[in-house]
Amino acid sequence: MNRYFLFFIALLFYNFSVAQSIVNTEKLFIDNEDGFAVSSELMGSSIQGNAEVLLVEYSLNFAYKKAKNSFKLLSGGEYINEDNQTVSNSLFSQLRYNYNFSAKSRLFAFAQVQSNAILLLEHRLLGGAGFRQNIIEKKKDTTRVFKIDLSAGIMQEEELLNRTDLPVTEKYYTNYTRSVISLVGVYEVTDVFTIVNTTYLQQYLKDFSDYRLLNETNLMFSINEWLSVSLDVEYRFDSEPPSILKDTDFNTNFGLVFSL
Repeated sequence: MNRYFLFFIALLFYNFSVAQSIVNTEKLFIDNEDGFAVSSELMGSSIQGNAEVLLVEYSLNFAYKKAKNSFKLLSGGEYINEDNQTVSNSLFSQLRYNYNFSAKSRLFAFAQVQSNAILLLEHRLLGGAGFRQNIIEKKKDTTRVFKIDLSAGIMQEEELLNRTDLPVTEKYYTNYTRSVISLVGVYEVTDVFTIVNTTYLQQYLKDFSDYRLLNETNLMFSINEWLSVSLDVEYRFDSEPPSILKDTDFNTNFGLVFSL
């Protein structure tokens, strides 16, 4: 049984804008070994003086794989308080199931619940399923591996917005069927340096002008067996955001990873 526990501690946190309408779960538990795994992420910052700011990001994730079946329970959130006022308070939880036909192809199904004050999300409920296929895999040696997976599926999405600051006539409740397409690339450059790039597209099936796009690149540098440095760069786009929000968000996170 493979067991590991990860703590993420932030050394530096840049936040030009925050968006969680698409939650990237591909960078978690990228190994395929049988057994139980747990990971936890913690990122925080506190400022006292001319301004009082508290920022906390966190997650707690579980995975279990046996033979052709695997389960993941992923959860996390973010809390920002400035001068005793809540600026951001977001939460998500996702249950995911995979059935592996082979090392290169599998079916997946998922359910997710989410809220995000900055995006005005009172709640976002998702349920969906699809198929994932490895389309490229190249190995030069045991430490240099490059692979790309393509997945496609469908999901039902229910959203309820906080309408306090929205125009009276603006739509605040939707229940849409969207396609889900993702492209995931993993490049193990050396035994100490790995790149994971994930691109998501969520398309409303009745209106092709309504879509959401995420691209996230994660760089992981292993210093030794128990310590790594992680850098995430995220770009998110929503073609139909609420009228008082911007359509583009950009986030960068930098931290340490401890593996025990």
